[in-house]
Amino acid sequence: MSLGGCLVDTRKLGNSDLYPTVIGFGSWAAGKAGWGDVDDDETEAAIRHAYDLGITFYDTAPAYGLGHSEELLGKVLKPVREHVILATKTGLEWNGQGQFSINVTKAKIVREVEESLCRLKTDYVDLYQIHWPDPTGKTPVEETFEALNQLAAQGKIRYIGVSNFNVQQLVTAQAVSPIVSVQLPYNLFQRDVEHAALPYAKQLNIGFIPYSPLAQGLLTGKFNYLTRLPKTDVRAQLNPLFSAKQFTKNIVIIETLTGLARTIGKPLNHVAINWLLYRKEITSVIIGVKTIQQVEDNAAAAKWSLTREEYEQISRLFETDSSYVI
Repeated sequence: MSLGGCLVDTRKLGNSDLYPTVIGFGSWAAGKAGWGDVDDDETEAAIRHAYDLGITFYDTAPAYGLGHSEELLGKVLKPVREHVILATKTGLEWNGQGQFSINVTKAKIVREVEESLCRLKTDYVDLYQIHWPDPTGKTPVEETFEALNQLAAQGKIRYIGVSNFNVQQLVTAQAVSPIVSVQLPYNLFQRDVEHAALPYAKQLNIGFIPYSPLAQGLLTGKFNYLTRLPKTDVRAQLNPLFSAKQFTKNIVIIETLTGLARTIGKPLNHVAINWLLYRKEITSVIIGVKTIQQVEDNAAAAKWSLTREEYEQISRLFETDSSYVI
């Protein structure tokens, strides 16, 4: 593995000294569970190719295949560990019956980081994130984030981030711990973050990391009116964008956007990624990957930029108000 010439741009992550590439490698599918036919050899090849193309930011979690995703990343990236940014998460507990529950106790976090370090074949994690906030409030916020502070002091994690936190939860966490990033779903279909989370992150210089930038495949153009996902697919189970009624409406919008992408002269998925990167407060876009071709596609998407006129035209297509104007 060697860092190739097709280097991807980087942006500073909040108040940290991390500079992740603007295209991040999302490895949920590497865990295999819920993502159809995923081949380990193909995934490993995709990870190697991503590095060779200059992508240095890799995001995972123990929940992705019960550690399988972390194991694959650790195996492939061990020889180049010092040249990549590894981000993983904590706080989800598997009950053995097909369900996860949230557990952000100190004991859970301290135990889980050791398991992640082992699977990732490393002594430290660059960015350690709380996967989901505790909706019950049973675990005090102080307990959760003081555990992370302790791990940082021990050198086991470099920086602390959060995932799926709203602004109020983020503010509460910041009172206990230095938070350098927030990871939330953000794409052309899902723009709620523009009203509070994104402006707050920009104001406080917190790195903003969108996940599901292609709306779990909707914005790739590979789906049509006849598409039917199996019930075991995580999108059919968890994503309202794929509910029968909403899916049909979304396909209509995608057809219009596809025509606009042709006018711009770029693929649909490139346009969707560029729309996010147009906003400079976006640090890195986490894009799920299963194949080498997807890696090449993602890297190529960062090699050009939308004009302001194109950005505004696309924004109007997905939202009728003026909240997109920056």
